[in-house]
Amino acid sequence: MYHCNTLITTDKEFASREKRISICLGANGFSFTETTTGNLLLTFGIVEGTHGSTMTDVMADIKALFASLHINPLGYASSELIVLSDENVWVPDELYTLTAVRQYFHLTGAEPLSIMNCHSAPLASTMLFSANEHVTTAFKVIMPGLKVMNQHLKMSQLDRQKHPKPLLLTHWREGRVDVAAFSAERYLYGNTLSFANTDEAVFRIVDVMKSHQLETPDTEVLLCGNVDRDIYAAARPYFPKVSLFSGTPMQFLNPQFEQLHTYRHALLLM
Repeated sequence: MYHCNTLITTDKEFASREKRISICLGANGFSFTETTTGNLLLTFGIVEGTHGSTMTDVMADIKALFASLHINPLGYASSELIVLSDENVWVPDELYTLTAVRQYFHLTGAEPLSIMNCHSAPLASTMLFSANEHVTTAFKVIMPGLKVMNQHLKMSQLDRQKHPKPLLLTHWREGRVDVAAFSAERYLYGNTLSFANTDEAVFRIVDVMKSHQLETPDTEVLLCGNVDRDIYAAARPYFPKVSLFSGTPMQFLNPQFEQLHTYRHALLLM
């Protein structure tokens, strides 16, 4: 069963066709935002609970949760489900065949039980990632047109017009940091790095910079996700330009949103 332990919303109403919904799936629930196509933040919620053991159970729990929040999950201008996955691999279109999916993962040393995919037309590549299939499928059934992706496809969609310089976007999680590297209008690299402590994480990010010739004074490093003062302090000596990333700038109709640490939920607000 799911329960919403954090909810910030506004009384102002918009038609579904003027709204977008983004959902970020976790191991024990999910977080979500409703925004307008004009970048007004309307709703932010954190939902906790154990995912049902079958797709039918999950569907019933999602329907009950949305009904309790007076959210109609249909008719949005766009809807997306972001799956935070530790097992991922990019496959260029010219190499991708459906029958070889497990072989691509075998080359990385990973053997996930369930594999999903999402395609990036700008990158001409398919992202394969591990996922809880019955949970993601339940969301897709309830929300027709829902686009399912993992964090790396989402990060690759960073608006480069607003960030034209060489850049590393880092999304921090417990024991993991997701890294996306960009330079000269190109997406160069995307991977999940594991670490035992913050110093190891910073050193691994530095290795990514070295490997892609991004050790320049102009390179920006953006931090989002589960970032605290220790992570920020550890990054400062190694990266000339480091800052918190909160996604696309949003306007707030409810002053409670001012208290929200948006950088922790940047993937939902990109």
